[in-house]
Amino acid sequence: MEVVLIILLILLVNAFFVKVLRSNFKVKSEGYLWLLFTVHFILTTAYILYSSSSRSDSFNYYNKTLYTDDWFSFFKSGTKFIGFLAWPLTQTLGLGYYSVMFIFSYIGYFASVFFYLVAVENIELKPLWGSYTPLELVFLLPNVHFWTSSLGKGSVITFGIGLLAFGLSRINRRIVHTAIGAFFVFMVRPHILLAIVLGSIIGLFVTSGGLKPFFKWSIIIVSVFLFINLSGSVLKFTDTDTLDITSSSTLIHRTSELSKASSGIDIGNYNFAYKIFTFWFRPLFFDGLGALGFLASFENLFCLIMAIQIIKWLLKSWSAWNGYFKISLFAFLLGSVILAQITGNLGIALRQKAQLMPFFFILYLKALSLNPNNKKISKL
Repeated sequence: MEVVLIILLILLVNAFFVKVLRSNFKVKSEGYLWLLFTVHFILTTAYILYSSSSRSDSFNYYNKTLYTDDWFSFFKSGTKFIGFLAWPLTQTLGLGYYSVMFIFSYIGYFASVFFYLVAVENIELKPLWGSYTPLELVFLLPNVHFWTSSLGKGSVITFGIGLLAFGLSRINRRIVHTAIGAFFVFMVRPHILLAIVLGSIIGLFVTSGGLKPFFKWSIIIVSVFLFINLSGSVLKFTDTDTLDITSSSTLIHRTSELSKASSGIDIGNYNFAYKIFTFWFRPLFFDGLGALGFLASFENLFCLIMAIQIIKWLLKSWSAWNGYFKISLFAFLLGSVILAQITGNLGIALRQKAQLMPFFFILYLKALSLNPNNKKISKL
C-alpha cells in the first residue's frame, strides 16, 4: 500500500511539473513529457525485477541507512553520499525499500528531462514520425532510463550532470542551477565534475563567437578556480598523487575486481582507442552477454551510427558548433576517457556510460541540424 501511495504522489508531482515545463519551455507537448515518464517508469519496474534475483547495490544502500543513526556520517564524496540522500526517507519517514527505489528513479527521470530541455532550446529539427522529431525520439532510448531508475549513484549523478548541463545552456540566467548540479556531481564523482570543468575551459577557448566576452571569460575564470580547487579533492578521492587518476591504486584495484565478474573483460592490454570503443559501443551482438547484453546491442549499434554522423558534421562544420556544443563535446570526451580507463566490466560500462550519453545525444542532434536535409539523414 505504501508503494502505491508513493507512486500516486510522484504522479501528482509530475503533473505539476509537466504543466510548469509546458508553460515555460518549447517542449513538444505535455503528452511527450508523460511518454518520457512512462518509459522511465516501465524501465524502473524492469530494473527492480532484474535486480530482485541478486543482492543489488541498491539493497545495500538501503540497509546501511536503515541501521545508521548518524545522518551526517554519510555526508562524504562518493558512495556514502547516496546514503545521505536516502537516510531521511528510510529513518525519518520510515519508507520501505521499493518506495525509496521509486523516489530515486524519479530523480533519474528528471536527468533526462533536463537534457531534453537543453536540446529543445538549442536545436530545431524537422518531424520524423508524426509530430515528433529525432530530438524527441532519441531521449526515449532505454539505456539511460534503465540505469538511472534505482537507489544508487547512477540516478543522482546523472541528475546532477543534467542540471549542470541545463544551467550551462543559459549560464547568465541559471547560475543557481549550475551550482546545484555541480554540487551533486562533485559529491558522487569529483573526477567527472573535473572532466566537465576542463571541457568547459577547452570548449570556450576554442570558440570565437556565441557568448558575450564578459560571460565567456567569467565561465573560464570560474572554471579555472574550480579546477584548482577540485584537483586536490580528486587526488584524495582517487588515492593518487597526480591528476592521472588511472594511476590510482584504489581505481586500479577496482578495475581488476570488476574484470573478474561474469560480464567482465580484461581491458589492461587494450590500446587507448579500443578502450574507448569498448566503453562507447559494447556490448555488441558478438559479446554474448545474455538477454540484457543482446538488447543493449541494438542501442549500441544505433549509437555507432550516430557517432559517424557526429564525426562527419564536426569535420564539415566545426565553426557552426557554438560554445555550448563544444563544451558538451569536450565534457563527453574527457568524461569518457576517465571512465573508460577504470572500467573493466561491460555491465559497469553500461551503467557509467549512461551518465554521459545525454551529452552524446545532444551532439548527435546538433549534427542532424547542420544537414540541410536533416529529415532524410535522421532516418539512418
